[in-house]
Amino acid sequence: MFLMRTRSWNNNSLLILCLTGLYLHTNGITVLIPHHFVSASVDENAILSVEYRCTGVPTIRWRQLSSRGMTNIITWEPGSYQNISESYQDRIQEYRNGSIQLSNVQLYDAGCYVVTVTDKVGGSKDGVIILNINEPIYKDLYFVVVVTTVLFAISILLMFFLWICNQSVELYKMKKRTQSVTDMELSAL
Repeated sequence: MFLMRTRSWNNNSLLILCLTGLYLHTNGITVLIPHHFVSASVDENAILSVEYRCTGVPTIRWRQLSSRGMTNIITWEPGSYQNISESYQDRIQEYRNGSIQLSNVQLYDAGCYVVTVTDKVGGSKDGVIILNINEPIYKDLYFVVVVTTVLFAISILLMFFLWICNQSVELYKMKKRTQSVTDMELSAL
C-alpha cells in the first residue's frame, strides 16, 4: 500500500485567466485538448495531449506557468526545426499532433502548461493543461517490513541476554547463600 501526497498547481487568478482562453477561436485555428487535468506520479512520464487544426504548417510552442513565472519548454514546426529549453533537453518528446511527453516528472513539474499554435499569417490560439504530480510517501513497503523485522530480532536478542544475566545473578546469589550456610556450619563446629 502506498500513501500519496499530491502537489497540485493552485493559483486561482492565473487558472481563471488560462481557462478563459480555452474557448476563443482565432483565424481558423482550433486547439483541442482531450484532458485539461493530467496527473502523474514522481519519476513517471506525463503526456500532455493536444490536437490542432489550421491551414498550413503551424509553429507549436509549449510553456509552463508556475509561481516563478512563464518558462519556455519547446518550440517547433512539425517536420522541421525544434528548439528545446536546456532544462527539458533530455526529458521531452514532441509529437506531430502537438502533444508532448515529459519523462521522469518531479514535483517542480506541477503547474499550468500552455500550448500556443501559430499559423504563418500570425494568428494564434492557446490551450491549457494543468499537471498534478503525486509523490509516494512510502516508496518501498519492503524496506519498512525489513526494518521492522530487524528491530524485532534485536529486541528478542536483548530479551535473551537479559534472561541470561538474570539467571547468572540468581546462580551467584544461590552460591553465595550456600557458601554462607557452609561457613556458618563450620564456625559452629
